[in-house]
Amino acid sequence: MSAGAGFGDGPSPLLAAAIAFVVVLLAAPGVRLVAVRAGMVDVPGPRSSHARTTPRGGGLALLAGLAVALAVLASPPWPVAAMAVVGFGVLLALLGLADDRFSLPAAGRLAAQVALALGLVAAAGGLDRAPLPTPLDVSLGAAGGAVAALWVVAVANFYNFLDGIDGLAALQGVVTGLGIALAGWDPFVAVVAAALAGACAAFLRFNWPPARLFLGDVGSLLLGGTFAALPLLASPAERPRAVLFVAVSLALFLADATVTLVRRTARGARFTEPHREHLYQRLVRAGATHRTVTLALGAGAAVLTAAALAGWRYGGAAEWLALGLAGALTAAEWAWARAREAQARRTSAAMRSTASSGSSG
Repeated sequence: MSAGAGFGDGPSPLLAAAIAFVVVLLAAPGVRLVAVRAGMVDVPGPRSSHARTTPRGGGLALLAGLAVALAVLASPPWPVAAMAVVGFGVLLALLGLADDRFSLPAAGRLAAQVALALGLVAAAGGLDRAPLPTPLDVSLGAAGGAVAALWVVAVANFYNFLDGIDGLAALQGVVTGLGIALAGWDPFVAVVAAALAGACAAFLRFNWPPARLFLGDVGSLLLGGTFAALPLLASPAERPRAVLFVAVSLALFLADATVTLVRRTARGARFTEPHREHLYQRLVRAGATHRTVTLALGAGAAVLTAAALAGWRYGGAAEWLALGLAGALTAAEWAWARAREAQARRTSAAMRSTASSGSSG
């Protein structure tokens, strides 16, 4: 049975986006009020990228938008794989909500995520081949399930890591959700992705700089986990290419998180220690505004998603070009951060020199 069973042809993805959009617009103010009363607020600190106390947990509104869209458009029975993918995203979101409220231990959170990922792979299947263009799409054999589980856990957490400035994760959700819906390797996938895109578009009204409501772990884990899991609903033959599609669309997020994690690990920093070393955080620290960084990275994500769509359609060389573009834009972001930091150092040195000259006079 197709994962798309229960969803008719026609405008379902567009309708899903519209439903989720309206639900989030209506739900977000209430979620904000509940978050404040429950004490789910981010208070600015030395490692924060925001300057004022802001409620978190806004991802609950996204979860409501997705739930209502599926309730309106779905007709039972749902295939097991489809239920597993949606269940994985929802349970990750609820785990994130518990962390938003109670600050769960990192080891416990990771163990729960791995358990959920293994359950997802058991129900939906893993990867037969590496998610790379020919000729690197080698057989994974018995490791295919473990690779799929690692993929969904890593993307969920990396998406969470990149939810650190106003509007960035929500804008990426709009872009990637629309891209997956357009790729449409399955009708169910298109409906879920479109609903998340519509939900994120509405959430930007509350999350755009200066944000009045943060996604929180409940939102970032829902988005990252669901986007990572949706490729598992492609046919086994197309599944690695679907994973590659999502990886290219999210390339700026995934590359930033990976490089930062490797650099911090190499010097012995704790995995769970808060920091401001991601490229997008370095840009903000060097004087770029949240709005500027979010728009720039959102534009980059849109270009990469368009390239991923071309790769999905034409395969082969187009997939290699999409990967090359992902590498080029990552390098450009790195160069931008270094240039901004150098400029900030020169400005600071000039100000110190001026102050010193004034006091001497």
